[in-house]
Amino acid sequence: MKTNRSKVASAKFFTKLGYSTCWEDPYILKSALAVTHRDSVLSITSGGDLSIGLLLDNPIHVVSIDLNTVQNFLLELKLACFRGLEHPEMLSFLGVHPSNDRLRLYEKIESHLTPSARNYWFQHRASIENGVLLQGKQDHYFFHFGKLLRILCGPQKVEALLNHTALFSQRHFYDHVWNSRRWRWIFDIFFSRLIMSRYMDSSHFRLIKDIRFGPLIRKQVDHVLRNLPIWENYFVHWVLTRSYPGGSCMPPYLQENNFETIRSRVDHITIVNEEIETFINRHDRWTFSKFNLSNIFDWFDDDSFIAILQEISKKARPNARLCYYNLLHHRVIPDTLTAFKRKYNFAMKLLQQNRAMGYTNFELYEVNPDSMRRTMLEDE
Repeated sequence: MKTNRSKVASAKFFTKLGYSTCWEDPYILKSALAVTHRDSVLSITSGGDLSIGLLLDNPIHVVSIDLNTVQNFLLELKLACFRGLEHPEMLSFLGVHPSNDRLRLYEKIESHLTPSARNYWFQHRASIENGVLLQGKQDHYFFHFGKLLRILCGPQKVEALLNHTALFSQRHFYDHVWNSRRWRWIFDIFFSRLIMSRYMDSSHFRLIKDIRFGPLIRKQVDHVLRNLPIWENYFVHWVLTRSYPGGSCMPPYLQENNFETIRSRVDHITIVNEEIETFINRHDRWTFSKFNLSNIFDWFDDDSFIAILQEISKKARPNARLCYYNLLHHRVIPDTLTAFKRKYNFAMKLLQQNRAMGYTNFELYEVNPDSMRRTMLEDE
């Protein structure tokens, strides 16, 4: 099977901590995949939040896979918090709450890490001291944007945006105060191809041609700021304040009422360091029933996109579900791959409810391997 190693896995972005947190809405994932206690899930690690959060639906097994070893070290660290800390300690250790005691807390969970992860975090003690949730490259990028807004728009204006508790007043504030020429100018420059390529990785955008990044992404962000309740949107608070208000306004895996449930199920996660193409290729039929593929197809050329989907169609259980995001380059599975049934209307409805900022497309498919097999037999 063709892989993307020469074009993707060698990118510098995959050698460092790219994401401390997941910039995808877990409630969209929950609605899309509808995971149950009968499911085995393949999930892209990224920041680890979604892979951990899947445990709340009690699947048989979650395989969290990433070709970036550092992202998996982060997931190990987060899982170790559930094994060795209490909930308030976890929030302080990870960086949700201020703390001068993180290295001592790390000593309580170090034994729950693999030797490779212990070695990595030993060499990156400063990241632990400063709160690992604040250390990802993309997180820094968004934090710089929040800081810039406070400087150029004023801290009072930013606080006013965050303090709305009714959608009517939020929309009025957005339409008459926030959505100014200055806002549009700041956003379109900060999220231009030039700036995003410097902060993230230019190879991420190698397949995108003739698109103005800023205005396209801003359209989605404007929808979030205008039409979705900001008082419960922890993504917006994280960008603008580098903190969460607390309660339910934080990722589900960090919420106190979910702590013990996740703690009792952490052994249901297996962490895999590998390219997803080779991993899928060497597994048996009907291994997985749900696939959380994040935005991996942003990095894939057309041939590799088709190749991995063909492999998934052979290995997925009947009536499996698969979902993924796109940042700018929309990828739709072609009709010739008959195993995949697109759930377009439901996916678009979910995208309109998506509180995370940035992704401009969301795809959801049901997978029926038998239909692909029948088509191949007919072609023969």
